[in-house]
Amino acid sequence: MMTNKETNIIDFKDIENSNNLSLFIDIIHEFSQNIAAAKSEKYIFNILADDLAKKVSFVDCVVYRVDNDKQLLKQVAAFGESKVTKDQINNPLELKFGQGHAGIAAENGQTLLIPDVTKSDNYLFDLVQAGSEMVVPVKIHNKVYAVISSEHPSKNFYKEEHKKLWEVIASIAAGELAKLQKKTELDQVKVRLESVIERKSADLDKAIETLSAQYSEMKYYHEKQETLIQEVHHRVTNNLQIISSILRLYINEGSAPSLNAFQEVYNRIQVMALIHQNIYKSMEMNLVNISSYLKDLLSYLKSTPRDITTHIDSNVEVEHFSLDVLVPFGLFISEVFYFWIENSEKKGLNEIDFSIELSNSIEKYSYELLIKDRAKVAILEDVDIHTSEGINCILISALTDQLEGSITQGYNDGNFIKLKFKALI
Repeated sequence: MMTNKETNIIDFKDIENSNNLSLFIDIIHEFSQNIAAAKSEKYIFNILADDLAKKVSFVDCVVYRVDNDKQLLKQVAAFGESKVTKDQINNPLELKFGQGHAGIAAENGQTLLIPDVTKSDNYLFDLVQAGSEMVVPVKIHNKVYAVISSEHPSKNFYKEEHKKLWEVIASIAAGELAKLQKKTELDQVKVRLESVIERKSADLDKAIETLSAQYSEMKYYHEKQETLIQEVHHRVTNNLQIISSILRLYINEGSAPSLNAFQEVYNRIQVMALIHQNIYKSMEMNLVNISSYLKDLLSYLKSTPRDITTHIDSNVEVEHFSLDVLVPFGLFISEVFYFWIENSEKKGLNEIDFSIELSNSIEKYSYELLIKDRAKVAILEDVDIHTSEGINCILISALTDQLEGSITQGYNDGNFIKLKFKALI
């Protein structure tokens, strides 16, 4: 806290005296050092109301915290015999914007120097009748954050030098309060991140996606890089687990895996490899552009050796998906493609015109994927994806569950499969 030796009290009646000018500068310097070490907003307000008031022979001083949303001011610190008892503010006022001189300063952001309050219609009597008053706003980003108000029983007590000193002090205080605001915001982000991790361990990845960008921007560059590398390792591990699960399904299907079965597995691995390739194209490590990915995926699917010629058009309304969503999403499309081809071959078709549409649904974070063809023959009517024991159908059902979705199939001027699913992008 600031010291309060009588020999160091500045005399504004003789401000041009070299000793008083030196004290003027000393007060600003000492105040800057004290609030730079402040750990809280309350500490800064107490310095403004108490220590500084003593330095310049004020008998009364209060600080109001401004709530711009509610347009209210509330006393949060005070100095003066009639203001404070046992460190508690007596009758702390709560004012509206425009109420009293403090309310006017909060509203217009201007310093007020009132030589004679008895001539002011805006004077608001508190505990003791005042003669003069000075009100100085503390502004952050041109918005009033707090108001300092000092009353004196004598008229014409406050000088222009009081105003200049208090405006400098208010400017310094605003800078330190802004720093505390930034620190508070960072702490809030940290608390939110920890809360989400504790509450939803299964949603850890989504929490990192939505909150880590805010948090990691405030870290050093090398810390951010380290986090991204760890995240990539985590994703690769998950993808290997998916590959292992697919292989296990094929191994359990028969006594000896055929070349075709291994080709199917290879194709699915390539689908996931395309995802990682698109990650490196992206500016964000964990967000992939859907249009770019679908273009690569569909190009690959058309290139796989089949007896049927395929043409695929796509229409995409969604810009990005996270890796958590894109892995099951890409695998779902590839499984449906091979399922479609297999059933088309059984119907004797030699060419298919596909259309893929990805659009936003009415519900928040919900999407609709529609895959259809222009065939004149119903090829899906004999197969129920939900009940079929074929590997394609088992995987399509499992991927639908992973996307928290539901599917419908049928024929309407062409065969179609529609997937509705949820995802945090």
